[in-house]
Amino acid sequence: MQMYKGVPIITNKHPIEEREGVPHYVMNHIGWDEKYFIHRFRKEALAKINEIHSRKKTPIIIGGTHYYLNSLIFNNKTIETNENKQNSDSNIEVEGKGQLSKDMVDILNGPPEIIYQTLLSKDPKIAGKFHPNDTRRVRRALEIIFLTNKKTSEHYSEQLESVTNESSLNFNTLAFWVYSEKSILDKRLDDRVDKMLDNGGMDEIKELYYYYSSLPERPDCERGIWQVIGFKEFLPWLESGLSDDKLLKQSIIDMKTRTRQYAKRQIKWIKSLLAVDLLKESKHGYTNGGKLYLLDATDLKNWDDNVFQRGALITNDFLQNKACTIDQTPDTLRNMLPKEENTRDNEDKSTEWKHIKCEVCFNNDNSPLILIGDNQYKIHLNSKRHRSNLNRGKRKRDYEAWLAKNESK
Repeated sequence: MQMYKGVPIITNKHPIEEREGVPHYVMNHIGWDEKYFIHRFRKEALAKINEIHSRKKTPIIIGGTHYYLNSLIFNNKTIETNENKQNSDSNIEVEGKGQLSKDMVDILNGPPEIIYQTLLSKDPKIAGKFHPNDTRRVRRALEIIFLTNKKTSEHYSEQLESVTNESSLNFNTLAFWVYSEKSILDKRLDDRVDKMLDNGGMDEIKELYYYYSSLPERPDCERGIWQVIGFKEFLPWLESGLSDDKLLKQSIIDMKTRTRQYAKRQIKWIKSLLAVDLLKESKHGYTNGGKLYLLDATDLKNWDDNVFQRGALITNDFLQNKACTIDQTPDTLRNMLPKEENTRDNEDKSTEWKHIKCEVCFNNDNSPLILIGDNQYKIHLNSKRHRSNLNRGKRKRDYEAWLAKNESK
């Protein structure tokens, strides 16, 4: 979202007065009517990284959207096509898509159930990896098939095979995770939303809405600038004419909830994907970097020791190409990063890509609850929700049996 011009508060751009003269790049440079895609980002960011390296300086990448960040750090995380690279993402347009027929575009922009059924027919293996309601990822997998004339599952297999005896990192890399305990982080995020709204964020949301409502067709809030946290959450209140106080309060609650959910997804990505991928560099002796260090920002009174000083010492060793003897995690947080013996390098997980329907649990729309893979299904079987539904079903069956028995008398 920070690539879009203006609205610095709700896109959480680093305030200029706090940058202390440090230049920031690949941000605040595209219009609200433009769509921004991963290949365009990667091209722009890599060009700037190379330019910074040419000046004998070290770039700092602040993430961010995980898929975009991975495309810079690793050399095997994106699938190339012969199309115009800047138009490659989950957002499909006819213009500039020479390899996509009108029928393909109609499918990709069609109802989610059609998109999923088409993917299922063309690549059932990869379809098993995604929940039918995960439309964004399902659409992207189908788009890759259309653009490359090759199953997406085959691309994944080739990526797996490419992890050889060489590092998968594009650059000599040092990674930091500025960590905070969940309850503390949630409170900070809620407070940050309040501060953002008080300091001009509300005006930016209104500004976006005035532009949104002036367009001939209302844009999809799952694409472009409209995905920014805050706009969709305040849309019901904005549509009410700014007059419904209950809607306003609910919008603030929804914005805080979505902010916490986004942070939760970021943490999950760091722990289960980024940390695991970086740990694979240990088999190469971290010759191209790749160590991930945790900086504990839970107690801000200890910021200087736990974050600033610790981070500076680690960074100095990295810049001087010295072996760092500082532990990657503080003693109290050793369980936050995976251990080498628990990683599954090069393991093909495609056997886990399957849908399992729970026979007793249903979604709010009464559709069957679908779990992806045996592991998720086992977790669900032990959940409070499943046990409650089991007990409810047993009570219902016992009652029906009792009723049938007494009616027969």
